[in-house]
Amino acid sequence: MNKLENYSVIMSIYDKVDENHLLASINSILNQTYKTNEFIIIKDGKLTKKQEKVINEAIKKSPNIFKCFEFENNQGAGIAYNKGLEMCTNKWAAIMDSDDYAVPEKFEKQMNYLLNNPEIDLIGSNAVEFIDSLNNVVSYRKMPENQIDIIKFAHSRCPMIQPTVIFKVEAVRKSGSYQHSPLTEDYDLYIRMIENGYIFYNYQEILYYVRTSKVFFQRRGGIKYLKPILNFKYKHFKNGFFSLFEFLKTSLASLIVSLMPNCLRATFYKLFLRETKHEGNN
Repeated sequence: MNKLENYSVIMSIYDKVDENHLLASINSILNQTYKTNEFIIIKDGKLTKKQEKVINEAIKKSPNIFKCFEFENNQGAGIAYNKGLEMCTNKWAAIMDSDDYAVPEKFEKQMNYLLNNPEIDLIGSNAVEFIDSLNNVVSYRKMPENQIDIIKFAHSRCPMIQPTVIFKVEAVRKSGSYQHSPLTEDYDLYIRMIENGYIFYNYQEILYYVRTSKVFFQRRGGIKYLKPILNFKYKHFKNGFFSLFEFLKTSLASLIVSLMPNCLRATFYKLFLRETKHEGNN
């Protein structure tokens, strides 16, 4: 029987992350049934003393797997992820959000799937969103499974949930890594990877818990949010990924959602972009 390959985990941390959420997130990686041999921490600007304590205590427990780098000032997610990619020594890597939770079997299941399906370059999974407690699940995100459906989905919405994804580091590098695309760095990368012919797959189980909040929908509105979204869609319309119809349709949808009142936006997300009923792992 072939042995599972090693994988790296990249976590970018900035000073607004609650230290208790950070601790739970780090522990969810350290407690995996198939463990990483390279945990890369990118400090995106100066962190709080409590955050530093969480990181230092984790390093004491597993000193041989951690690598750390600190930016003097906050650079943003894309630059932080690219620094993490530079530090990777494994073929495979994953982005882990610093306040989310990965289920214990996540990497074992995904890496096993990759072992048995060597044509795949990037694998994600389904996920749930929760508020405060893992027991307080508020929505369920079921993603398209196979390449054809993923590409079709990508012509209207982001086809992968970034922190669920394990990718070939070389495939990401050859696709230009993360580039300046505010709010859509991951979506932008996936489009470039699709255009380069890389193979995607979404594992059809819930392997990840995304932390959200009651004010999440407020942050998805207004001109400040809308402008970078429209710039992103126009860029990929000009590049030929979005057809004129797709560009107009999705841009109009973004315009409506961004400008509607917060209470209506929350309802829209729950009705059309999320499933509020938890359907289990199958």
